[in-house]
Amino acid sequence: MSHSRAGSPTAGRRNTSQRRERQVGLGAALRRAWVGYQRRLDEELAAAGFADRSFPDGRVLRMCSDPAGTTISRIGRELEITRQGASKIVANLRDRRYVTVSASATNGREKTVKLTPRAVDYLAAQRKAARGIERQLRTELGPEGFASLRRLLEALGEDEEMRMSVYLRRARTRPAERPEG
Repeated sequence: MSHSRAGSPTAGRRNTSQRRERQVGLGAALRRAWVGYQRRLDEELAAAGFADRSFPDGRVLRMCSDPAGTTISRIGRELEITRQGASKIVANLRDRRYVTVSASATNGREKTVKLTPRAVDYLAAQRKAARGIERQLRTELGPEGFASLRRLLEALGEDEEMRMSVYLRRARTRPAERPEG
């Protein structure tokens, strides 16, 4: 069965995209893009044997990537959560064989968290998936389109290195602005 050009899957995506562009602002489009990127990462990681990915696995594993490991307390500070919350995240990672936990050599009350070979493989698969998504987008958009996308994202980021958690915490603690009058 042959599809006419207007009935092709590509044309359908283009028409849907054009409708969304008219209906949705930039903020909503950026949120959808972030979700789409995360979904693609999930799919690639699942295909690589890591279907058990959850938030904030990648970030915590990167914190532990120092050969000496890190501590549960440091993970809590980095994530801006309690030590108990960090302990739950680490326990979940340990149960899934991504980290080992042992007593600290320098502080009897502290635990050291180190990566397992499975975690090292996970981080490598995550980097590979991210590079693959970027290659696909560069191919789909072309070099000029991809460069324009990067410029847009950099302009919105304003050279900020702020993490989402820091932004959200500041937004929660900022006094509400009241109109004068």
